[in-house]
Amino acid sequence: MPQNRAAFIPTQSGRLQVSEAPYPKLGSSDIIIKTHFVAINPVDWKQQDHGIFIQSYPSIFGVDVAGVVEEVGSQVTTFKPGDRVIA
Repeated sequence: MPQNRAAFIPTQSGRLQVSEAPYPKLGSSDIIIKTHFVAINPVDWKQQDHGIFIQSYPSIFGVDVAGVVEEVGSQVTTFKPGDRVIA
């Protein structure tokens, strides 16, 4: 299984950390992106400091990303593995 690292807050009172994270489970309408670049966005610190948009913990951060599609779900028709993407 591929390695996966993420920036996340483990608990509501926890501090941001970067470490190994579970590899995501692919849903039928999901894509998995091998990240090449990430950007810090103002929403990232607001999530960390104020807990906005966080629905559960651990909460993985990152809303700006560029990379390559690794896997696609069974219902995905717009992307295929190897496509370069930004989000």
